[in-house]
Amino acid sequence: MSVISAATRYRVDPTCAPGTFRGRLLRIGTVAYTLGRASADCAQGHRTAAMASEDPHDIRTLMVTIRGQLLVRQDDQEFRVGPGEAFLASSNSSFEAKLDHADIALLTIPGAEMDNRLRPGTRRSAPRTLDINRGLGRVLVGMLGELFAQRAHLSAADFDAVCDRLVDLLCMLAVGDDRPDSEGGLGEVEAMVRRYVREHATEPGLTGATVARALGWSLRQVQLAMQQAGTTPRDLIREERLALVHERLRSPVHIVIGELAHSCGFSSNSVLSAAFRQRYGMSPREFRAQYLLTHRAGAA
Repeated sequence: MSVISAATRYRVDPTCAPGTFRGRLLRIGTVAYTLGRASADCAQGHRTAAMASEDPHDIRTLMVTIRGQLLVRQDDQEFRVGPGEAFLASSNSSFEAKLDHADIALLTIPGAEMDNRLRPGTRRSAPRTLDINRGLGRVLVGMLGELFAQRAHLSAADFDAVCDRLVDLLCMLAVGDDRPDSEGGLGEVEAMVRRYVREHATEPGLTGATVARALGWSLRQVQLAMQQAGTTPRDLIREERLALVHERLRSPVHIVIGELAHSCGFSSNSVLSAAFRQRYGMSPREFRAQYLLTHRAGAA
């Protein structure tokens, strides 16, 4: 049994000496996220560079040490993660982990879910180890515990919605509060544009120009604000619409993909399918089928 692999969806092999493993693993999840709890006196695992290169999925894994020690080695660096600390691992490079009389919680996150929340300049600078003793870290761990405790009372859509909020907190924790400045400048323009786009994403005529007119700024101001944030008005609108489609595809109610495209602001089903495949690696129909299959299997 591999404690690390089953909870993180990494293809990791156990390397503990025979007879030394004693532990347990609990795991729940959906197509998007997986939450796990592992406890072991001794458990080791590894993911080679070859394994990473063969796996097309970009997965980030938050590992929270509750008791004992988690020893991690990634990208030729070693980390000792004790209680009150967490480690953020990436699936796209070699990885080794060891549980030493430890109890850990694990949350797997699609890499795109984090990248879309972080500015390009902060993605690589985000720390691997995180302080979870206070502030946002303490809140995040509390939400993880409650999510696990209430798992039997949550639908798949509810589970994913809570995980979405956890990723928001994780990104803020990883880079410091990365919200734009509250007073003046392009930071204020960016914040207002993001809020307006989120509220009006379903409107088919939404463009950078219509956003600028509605907010009383020039199109150039809006473009500069989004450029500073590493995106464009067009890309922001598309991402908000895709996020809305992604959320609605996880609804238990029957969905007609063509109607979904128009209700979320896309001009046609083909435009939605192309954008969705580029963003998530599969068509909306394929995602919906995979999600329903996983949900039914989990309910069985």
